[in-house]
Amino acid sequence: MSYTLYAPAGSFRAFKALIAAEYNAIDVTVADFDPAAVAALSPTGKAPVLQCSKTGNVIFESNAIARFIARIRTDTGVYGGSVVEDAVVDSWVDFAANEIELPASVWFYPVAGYMPFNKDA
Repeated sequence: MSYTLYAPAGSFRAFKALIAAEYNAIDVTVADFDPAAVAALSPTGKAPVLQCSKTGNVIFESNAIARFIARIRTDTGVYGGSVVEDAVVDSWVDFAANEIELPASVWFYPVAGYMPFNKDA
């Protein structure tokens, strides 16, 4: 089965899925970013979005996409090998999403010009 990832170039959110795909030897094609295509595929209208070519199913939200890609091949152990190991992986994914991504975004987005600088942040 082939997978197409719709995300802007350099998206750190897309990198999660691409890293999981690399470690799991899963072929994921990154489509040229088209906001209209993302809006049509994602219920939230936001990227990244993964589309499965064979079924047409769409997975949205970066952590869900990365988890899906990591779970495709159980023989690699990327997502763990037991319920407890799976939960440990989930713990670290959630920690990164809640404790690292948000502060990093608040610090980086003003530098990139996505939002105004906030000294308190």
